[in-house]
Amino acid sequence: LLMMNNRISRIAEDAFHPLPNLRSVILTGNKLEMLVDLEPLTKLQTLERLSLMDNPVTKVKHYRPYMISKCSKTLRILDFNRIKDKERKAAALLFGGERGKKLMEEIAPSRVVGREATEGAAAEAKKTGPSPEVIERIKRAIAEAETIEEVTRLEKALKSGVLPEDLQPEQKQAAPAAEPKASPASRPAPAAEPKAAPAAPLAKKEGDAMKVDG
Repeated sequence: LLMMNNRISRIAEDAFHPLPNLRSVILTGNKLEMLVDLEPLTKLQTLERLSLMDNPVTKVKHYRPYMISKCSKTLRILDFNRIKDKERKAAALLFGGERGKKLMEEIAPSRVVGREATEGAAAEAKKTGPSPEVIERIKRAIAEAETIEEVTRLEKALKSGVLPEDLQPEQKQAAPAAEPKASPASRPAPAAEPKAAPAAPLAKKEGDAMKVDG
């Protein structure tokens, strides 16, 4: 199976299920980076020749002994170099026992599903680009710009798809919270109104006659 220079960065778990009797897989010049991405290759029971040359994964520490240890015993040639018996013994010794198991987990950790989902969502959002509303708002601002600096800044914003802060829609101010009504028990008693002073007696008119005892 020849798959050279195809920018392959991941291999699906079931990629080789329809081809259980593969004997040779050439993946030279691709983008495979992690040992865990090679797991489907290690399950090919009849694999004899495998090439991963010019992939970043070949620079990972213990890459060759890892593949020798994980792949089927039928694998005879790795990266166009024949696997020697002493390499098989060294690989078995390196990854044997609890210490070897721990080392294998360190150099080939499993992928974190949650993180992959988050990264995939971020990549999808970047791929879809800004919304038509954002594009229209930035274009309108460019048309109304008065300086070259302002136009340059807005053109950069248009390319990135990020709406500048000064173009963000203003948030409505929250209405002031109503003051809590005081309960009848807590209300202060009304102040007593001051009593009016008694009216002064009316003065007698000067013309009134005075009674004299006879």
